[in-house]
Amino acid sequence: MATPETRFPQHPSDATAATPASDWSVEKAAQHYNVPGWGAGYFSVSDKGHLVVHPHGQPGPTIDIMDVVEDIRERNLGFPCVVRFQDVLRARVKAINEAFGKGLVEQGYGGKYFGVYPVKVNQMREVVEEILDAGAPYHYGLEAGSKGELLIVLGHNTDPEALTVCNGYKDEEFLRLALLGRKLGRKVIVVIEKLSELPHLLRLGDEMGVEPLIGLRSKLTTRGTGKWEGSSGDFAKFGLTVPELIHAVRILKEQKKEHCARLLHFHVGSQLTDIRVVKDAINEGARVYAKLRKMGLPIEYFDVGGGLGVDYVGSHGGNGNGNNAAPGVTIASTVNYTLEEYVGDVVYNLQRVCQNEQVPEPHIVSESGRAVTAHHSCVVMNVFGHIEIGSQEQITAASVADPNESKVVREMREIVTGLTPRNKAEAYHDAVAKKEEALQMFKLGLLGLEERAMVESLFWKLCRDLVALNRGKKRLPRDTRDLGDKIADQYMANFSLFQSAPDHWAFDQLFPIVPLHRMDEPPTRDCTIVDITCDSDGKIDRFIEGEGVDETLSLHALEPGQPYYLGLMLTGAYQDVMGDMHNLFGRVNEIHVFVDDEDPEDFYIEEVIPGDRIEQVLSRMQYGPGDLARRVKNALDQKVKDGAIRPKEGVQLADFFEQVMRGYTYLAGV
Repeated sequence: MATPETRFPQHPSDATAATPASDWSVEKAAQHYNVPGWGAGYFSVSDKGHLVVHPHGQPGPTIDIMDVVEDIRERNLGFPCVVRFQDVLRARVKAINEAFGKGLVEQGYGGKYFGVYPVKVNQMREVVEEILDAGAPYHYGLEAGSKGELLIVLGHNTDPEALTVCNGYKDEEFLRLALLGRKLGRKVIVVIEKLSELPHLLRLGDEMGVEPLIGLRSKLTTRGTGKWEGSSGDFAKFGLTVPELIHAVRILKEQKKEHCARLLHFHVGSQLTDIRVVKDAINEGARVYAKLRKMGLPIEYFDVGGGLGVDYVGSHGGNGNGNNAAPGVTIASTVNYTLEEYVGDVVYNLQRVCQNEQVPEPHIVSESGRAVTAHHSCVVMNVFGHIEIGSQEQITAASVADPNESKVVREMREIVTGLTPRNKAEAYHDAVAKKEEALQMFKLGLLGLEERAMVESLFWKLCRDLVALNRGKKRLPRDTRDLGDKIADQYMANFSLFQSAPDHWAFDQLFPIVPLHRMDEPPTRDCTIVDITCDSDGKIDRFIEGEGVDETLSLHALEPGQPYYLGLMLTGAYQDVMGDMHNLFGRVNEIHVFVDDEDPEDFYIEEVIPGDRIEQVLSRMQYGPGDLARRVKNALDQKVKDGAIRPKEGVQLADFFEQVMRGYTYLAGV
């Protein structure tokens, strides 16, 4: 096997030689994993090679995540574990509100900013409460898209100046709940998603003796970018077409309720990757607003919807391969703009149209959720083993020639020993053919299992030698170009992809993955990551390295008896509520961390929320834990009667069964 120096992994676009171990540093580690890019000022690498959090941004106090890991271990909580840095959540709320506040002042804009948090992004009570508390000075509101979410919002959004925006399709109960909020004196705005909702709402308002606050959602022609572009445009799921908007105005005027129309809403997609879409959408939406004002609707709020993106890759709009993208070409996991640029374009373009149309400048509303929550949460998982294709032990055993070995083994050995930089492609083709020949001989009973193993081990040795020869070369044979990725180690991590990062599986969403420690050492292994489910899709094979995307991740060699921890970062948006229970791996343990400069560790754990126990997930699947225990106990009792096991052992086994049922759904003691 190659030495650590020659095995140091390279990004596919990197044509330089591998970085020698002596040149490695924590600064190079930060660049290699692009921590400054995706970290947005909230994460960095310490001198000890640990990933640290800057809860208030840089500069400011820091929290060493490995100190948090040690605290988790001392509490015997078990991994994986969701870690929420609540101060980061508060910092994001403050950053967005202050960016809009500053942008309004700089442009001399005539309206104010009223942000709302869409609770669908993360409905966890601790998240919603933290956002509301941090947003209180800004009258930060909430958005609900279902009856369940509206129940949450009515219970928590008590600020009479903050907005409650009701989106989504609505039945009578939903509308009555919104009107109940109006009776409580709240600014509850019902956004009309389809025209039939409007007369229904007006009728219920008269019945309940309260005037609704109405929002109209315009279905813009402008489309978003990225994986969610289908949520906008002419064929979007929600919103009113231009003819339907005109009809809505007619209904309001006929019932003398035009004064109830207070908000215009549109949405061009989650995770907007290209700032040009923002400009186009604001221009189109602003024209709609101006025309509705001129038609007599006293709209005072201009809701630009969600879409403020998160740069998960940290490439600032690159194409995901470490290169600058062609104009307008981006990938869904990155954005080509900053928060300040987004705010500036919203304010400037809206103001320009209003001045041109000579209509009042409305208050600006945005429904940013991903940009608020993504950075505050990560999943800490432990690596408990690895799968290595063509291990050193196997290759060493195959390297010893036997005078009596079969012809096919001897010929494969000659191909391997004859490899040179000039015959790389030819040697690889010959080896592939010889491996196939050995397989066919095995199927016909002409080759033994041991001999087939020798052929395969020699083949993997050739592949590893080819990877070493290819490293750093610009021109590579097509067939051997991706060998390094194909023979990469599989690191087994104690987590479920389907529970902790479902968007990676469903949408190919990229999340930064980084070692939480040992970054002062050069990583020596090319790896993919597999979870503990028995599903072949339970793997991660696209990673952020540098400012690009690679099929493998550079990690450190596992040391016997020493734990190795990875952080799956920026998981605060959607992942908590969308995770499923594949293989009955339930919700993971969760801790909430706050910064505290006076504490020796600079932080304290404010709350621990235990993850699912096995009996809990069994109950959700309609299994009675007591019934299962009874069934196994009855079977054990019968074995005792039959004399197959002793009574004491039967009791111990029954107790063990119940003990496992009360335990964590993930692996223990690994």
